[in-house]
Formats: sequence, C-alpha cells, structure tokens
Amino acid sequence: MKKITILTSIFVVVLFASCELGAFDESFQENPNLLTPDQANPNFLLNNVQKETADLIQSLNRTTDEVMRYTYLNESYTDVAGPTVLNGEYTEYFAYSQDAIIIENLAEGNDDLLFHRGMSMVLTSFSTIMMVDYLGDIPFSEANRPDEGILNPKPEDDEVIYNTVLEQLDTAIDDLSNATIAPVNDLFYDGDADKWIKLAKSLQLKMLVNMGDTAKINTLLEENDLIAPEDDFQFQYGTSAVDPNSRHPDFNVGYEPGGFGSFLGNDFLNLLLNDKSSPDPRIRYYVYRQSDADPSNDLLGCVGASNFDFCYLGNSYYGRDHGDTRSRSTDAIFRATYGLYPVGGTFDEDNPGDPDFAIDTQNQLGAGILPILLSSFVDFLRAEAALTLGTNDDATLLLESGIRKSMDKVLNFAGGVATSSDFAATQEQVDAYVAEVLGAFVIADDNGKLNIILKEYYLASYGNSTESYNGYRRTGLPNIFNSPIFDSNTPFPRSFSVPEDAINNNNQLSQRSITTQVFWDTNPAGFIK
Repeated sequence: MKKITILTSIFVVVLFASCELGAFDESFQENPNLLTPDQANPNFLLNNVQKETADLIQSLNRTTDEVMRYTYLNESYTDVAGPTVLNGEYTEYFAYSQDAIIIENLAEGNDDLLFHRGMSMVLTSFSTIMMVDYLGDIPFSEANRPDEGILNPKPEDDEVIYNTVLEQLDTAIDDLSNATIAPVNDLFYDGDADKWIKLAKSLQLKMLVNMGDTAKINTLLEENDLIAPEDDFQFQYGTSAVDPNSRHPDFNVGYEPGGFGSFLGNDFLNLLLNDKSSPDPRIRYYVYRQSDADPSNDLLGCVGASNFDFCYLGNSYYGRDHGDTRSRSTDAIFRATYGLYPVGGTFDEDNPGDPDFAIDTQNQLGAGILPILLSSFVDFLRAEAALTLGTNDDATLLLESGIRKSMDKVLNFAGGVATSSDFAATQEQVDAYVAEVLGAFVIADDNGKLNIILKEYYLASYGNSTESYNGYRRTGLPNIFNSPIFDSNTPFPRSFSVPEDAINNNNQLSQRSITTQVFWDTNPAGFIK
C-alpha cells in the first residue's frame, strides 16, 4: 500500500488516538498520573481528527489512481484491491473515530464546544462515507464500544449507515449554526462555521446522488447553500522536505532525485492530448515532461505490439498503458510526471533536462493541495442528477459551470504563479474548449450527454480518484477506458477486499469478493472493466 502519512509541524501529539479508548478499568480511571477521556483537550483531539481525515482521504485516492488510469496499473485488479491493501486505512479510521467520540462526549452540556463537535462530525461523516464506498458493510453502531463489552463489532448494512450519516450531518449543521466559539486550529476553513455548513450540505448532495434521491436533492437545491469556489474543501500541503515532511505525497514520489518512480496512465494522457481538437488547456499544469526526447523503441519495448492500446503517445508524454505489468526500465528521468496542479510541482514550459526538475519560480516544492470536494465537483454532480434523476437543475449550465470552475482553479493555482508564462493557457483556449464540449453535448442523446458530463468530471477530479471511481461504478461512464492489457479477464473491483488485519481481529467479519457491489451500485455485474 502506497500510503504516506501527512505530517505538518503544527500538529501536537494526541494522547487519545487508539480505538481501545473507553476500555478503562476502575483502577486506571483513578490513577492521578494518567489522563482520562474527560480530561482531554478538545482542541488537541480535533487537530488529530483533521489530520487523520486528510491522511485517510489521500491514501484512498492514491490507491484508486491506478484503478482509474490516472497512473498506470502495474498489477492485477485482484492485487490492487486485495486483502492487505486497506489494512492501514481501516485501522486509522476507527482509531481517530474514537477521538471524535470523546469530543462528542466532552461537548455534552457544553455549548462552548458546539463548533468542535459539529466540525468533527462533518469530518468523520466524510470518512465514514468513503469507507462505505470502498468496502460496503462495515462496523458502525457497535464500533468503538469496548467499554460496553463489544469487542467484535458486527458490520452494519451500508445503506443503513448512509441514512444514519445523513442524519448526523443534520445534527452537525445545527451545532455549527449555534456555535459561538471556534476551535484553536481549523486547518480547512479558519473558523468559518458557514463554510462548514455548506460543506455538510454538499456532502449530503454527493451521498444523495449515489442514492438517487431526487426529492432530497431538490430540497438541498432550494436551500441554495452549497459550496462555491471560495468554499472549496481541500487540504493544503507545505514545502518541508525534512522530518516532518509536509509536501504533497505525489510530489515526493514524482520529484525524486532519480526521476519519477512510477508512470502516469496513457488513458489519462491520451484524454488530455487527443480527446478534443486541441490539447486540454490544463495539460501543462497537470503534467510535467522531464524529457524533450522520444524514448527509443528498445526502451519502450511495446512498439508494434497488438495488445497495447497506446504504447507511446508522442511529444515526450511518456506514460504506460493500463495493466502493463512489465518490469520498469531505467527510464525514470524520461517519464512524464506530476505537474504544478495539484501536487505543487513544476509548470511545463518545454523546459526538461534540468536534473533538479527545473525548480524555478513555477515549482511550488510540494506545496500542493488535496482536492477533497470542490465546487466544480458539485456542479458535475448536479449536472448528472439533472440528467438522470430529473432534479430541478439545468444540466447544460452546470456542465459549463463545472468546466469553467475547474479551469479557473487550475490555471490560477498557487496564486497564479504560471499566468505570466508564455505557455500559460489563454481565455480563448478555455472558451474554445467549452464551446466544443457544449457543441457535442447539445446534439448527443441522453447517454451521450451523461458520458460527456462524466468525462469532464473525470478530468476535473485529477488528484481525487475517489470521485471518478464512484462515478464509474454509478454510471459505467466515461466510456473511454481500456481493459488491462495483460490481465483483461480480471474483474473490475466494484469494492475493495475486507482488510485482512480486521478479519484477524474481529470474528464478526469475513472476506468478500471484489465483485461485491455497494448498495448504490445497482448496475449489472461485469458492465465495467
């Protein structure tokens, strides 16, 4: 598992990060040298909930980067979604959920902690939904209750968990609406309760699109209180390369001294390069080419091979095909790597060849972001719901809005550091891109329209493959993906395996096939690849 823990210097050591909290016997409670949960500092606990939420979401996203072709799949689906893959994430989720429980208990009867409780509830709700989206049924109502003698909590129906979380978010909104004292550290919204409320409602929208609930979506639309660009839910990384390393995890692997240790996916690169009449205006922001030379045929090793979908796309955009399980060559310094957005790398100005990855004013030294739930994502979700569920929205307007919001965010990333470059995308290029998409949208049938929405959502959600993974399972779109070239018969993971460590420690859990579908995935077996 390619999990890299997010570390920043502002985080303090949190004393209550174990899911075994609550299993205090009487003598332990009376020991004056040891802290009990009621003595915990809620600000410290909330720091940990924030840190661990970002860490968990980043880890899950990086796992499905391969599945969703942003990076290349160099193993089988069975391996990438196998029993050991989410061991760390599963343990991490239940550990810091206990911190949230302690915050909730401390807030009982204490209005000074309403903001803490509401904020913690929104964060853990987000994490819970992501765990359900990846695993289906998980322990929930019985989890983290060892003090009640529940040492082997039963998994709960995933649809029941969804509905419970929807109610929890309503409670969080009430807390945040009535809160008067902000936490000491709010790493996302700097103590702005209104932004947290918008996030809670936008998370509800995301859930309701999965659930296909038209009436409740329309209710949210009537409230008109969803996130706007200034409310984007994202985690900001730093530039420290020493302990603690605060840089974006993908910057750490994409800007190693010896070159990029992996490959970007050719499906993704091809979509940026060749799907429209001109390359995507975001391509120089998304992708940095380390070399200006074409790799040799010997180095590629796939030229003319009929089972390869692309092999090489040209113009130094050197990635690999989906499911290319061949060993990696000594070509790390030739591969296209992550760019300026979202990892805080280098803007591509046709300037490869620098052994330091052209570290100049455009390179942000890893100060990228984790785009968790952006306003552009909300627009694409609304466009999809308008088309498939008949909600009170205009799919065409929202499609355009989502594209333009994505373009604006990417092209002006890091304070607009690349806007003065001769290679910066222009407004004319953005307008031409939007016009081409909308022209195709107008003449397409409903399935074609949905495919366009999901394709543009896929491109805009670079850096957050969970959104694409959910959309792909929900709709089977976009229909631009190729099967693994060496293992095409392996079934696509409709969910991930139950973590092996969890099964070993909980006799209520058993393994499930990766073809098991979460409750909102109602599509036929085998309809995606």
